[in-house]
Amino acid sequence: MGERPKTLDMPEGETLEQKKERLRPVFRRSLEVFQNPDRPLREGALTVTREFNGEIETVPGLVVLDILDDAVELGGIEDDGEIGASAFMTWEEILDAKEEGDG
Repeated sequence: MGERPKTLDMPEGETLEQKKERLRPVFRRSLEVFQNPDRPLREGALTVTREFNGEIETVPGLVVLDILDDAVELGGIEDDGEIGASAFMTWEEILDAKEEGDG
């Protein structure tokens, strides 16, 4: 498995429930933007880091479409500001998420 980058805010030895508690507020803020047609999707843009097939991958320009018990549905924000392709990421594979307006 890939080594976790030092830039992640993920605490060492974090449980799945602790990860959900840490990331749910970030995902909820993004979801609120998606659900409000008066706000541009870029206001809710996230960069999500995940571990998939043993590789660490960072995916920018995502917005939350739904939050489930076992996964988060994310959509890519296209150049025109609309949602492109969407996919589910499981809580297990998600390592970290940052709002793109952050530092």
